[in-house]
Amino acid sequence: MANTIETIKNWSNRKKIAISLSLVLGIAAIVLLFSWSQLPNYSVLFSNLSEGDAGKIVEKLQQLKVPYQVTSNSIMVPMEKVYDLRLQLAAQGLPQGGGIGFEVFDKTDFQATDFVQKLNYKRALEGELARTIMALAEVDRARVHLAMPEKSLFVKDKQQPTASILIALKSAKSLTQDQIQGIVHLVSSSIEGLNPNDVTIVDSSGNMLTRKVDEMMGLTSTELDYQRKYEKDVEQGIRDILEPVVGKNKVKVKVHTELDFSRSEKTEETYDPDGAVVRSQQTTTEDSTSASPAGVVGVQSNLPAKTATQSSGGQRESKKKSETINNEISKTVNHVIAPYGTLKKLTAAVLVDGVYAMKPDSKDPNDVVYTPHKEEELKQYESLVKKAIGFTETRGDDVTVINMPFEPLPKEEALPEVKKSIGEYIKDGVVVTKYLAPVLLALMFIAFVVRPVVKSLVIETRPAVKEVAFARGGMAADTGHEAAKKAQQSKEAGGVKMPPTDEATIRREMSGWSDWVKENPAQAATMIKEWMAKEEPS
Repeated sequence: MANTIETIKNWSNRKKIAISLSLVLGIAAIVLLFSWSQLPNYSVLFSNLSEGDAGKIVEKLQQLKVPYQVTSNSIMVPMEKVYDLRLQLAAQGLPQGGGIGFEVFDKTDFQATDFVQKLNYKRALEGELARTIMALAEVDRARVHLAMPEKSLFVKDKQQPTASILIALKSAKSLTQDQIQGIVHLVSSSIEGLNPNDVTIVDSSGNMLTRKVDEMMGLTSTELDYQRKYEKDVEQGIRDILEPVVGKNKVKVKVHTELDFSRSEKTEETYDPDGAVVRSQQTTTEDSTSASPAGVVGVQSNLPAKTATQSSGGQRESKKKSETINNEISKTVNHVIAPYGTLKKLTAAVLVDGVYAMKPDSKDPNDVVYTPHKEEELKQYESLVKKAIGFTETRGDDVTVINMPFEPLPKEEALPEVKKSIGEYIKDGVVVTKYLAPVLLALMFIAFVVRPVVKSLVIETRPAVKEVAFARGGMAADTGHEAAKKAQQSKEAGGVKMPPTDEATIRREMSGWSDWVKENPAQAATMIKEWMAKEEPS
């Protein structure tokens, strides 16, 4: 220890300053890195906020005394407090999103004019609709503009309200036609007198999402979606029936259909003359018969006590029959409504791969031989496809099955690499650096600062120790001549090799000194005791 202190004192001032600065800077860097590693990890609390929402959230975080960081498009807080803060802010209606809503009427202002009240109602309605639209998972931001004209007393001056919606979608997201129509009907149902055709939706790139399709020009988007879905169902049915036979991923199918989307109603009345039915029948029958005595007509025949002259009598008979029959001819009335989306024609193209087999005399798995399917097999596949799709020859359907080799796929396909964004890589690197940097800096400090200093101390103190040993060795050679003689006698008696006594020889053979001590520990101990005994009087 004393030698080390003496060596440090003998250093130059420049060396002392350099080593002192290195030690101070190294220790300060380690302390700073350890302090930095103890800082909390920040995570995104909210992003893409409006200026009003961002200001209110920052103000609330200041009231809660929560540390935060504000970036260009987000607010960050310590990672362990993210979910708790979101719940607390949501309970207070933050972030509002989509502008102000009906909370504008929470505070009553009796000085507000009728124009201001109408304007606030319009703003609140736009804000509430924007919030509702933003509830969709694909929508990031939404803005609603309403044009609501004043009501007029005259019908000819009445104007219909209109609505315009701007939607910003999330990354790699899109809206289906059903979702777009849902937004249209949602807005139109919220505004009195608003027609769905007067609602316009535009995305952040300026693309029109709502299109008014002329029925005379072609199919509507709904009809196109129905046609594509029908074709995909047919394609999947063909794959399902062929893949178990030829193998998975060895069938390619493309189906084209012609569908009739016209709507028609037909009413038919059919009369059957042979199917007469009695509607009504009326029958009348009359039969009358009478017989009486006959005489002279007059007073004489009616006088009493006078026998009238009798004459021969007569008889009367009457018959009458009438029948009326009304017949009804049978009639059939049919009211037919044609089905929507009737299949007019179907065309299917099927591509089938062949059979691959490894060569018998080859051990390379990629050395294979391609064998096409036989013509009989292709006819069987075609028959299966026709039965699966409901093939109708009179309708003009067409099915084609062709056998062609596919491009061979690798035996083992690597899993797709999940690509991270640059921000995620930076974030992961910062987290790892916070824990590894202090350790690496400490190791570097030991390797490049502490180790060279210790090494220099050892190198500078070693020559002094050697010189003391050499001086002691010389003194022993001069004053301990008798001990040397005794050692020489011991050497001659036991055949032990003695070390040299002169200083030059000791310097030359210093490397072998340790070997001699290991070989002759007793003689070495005796010599050291004699040196110490000689040095004590002085």
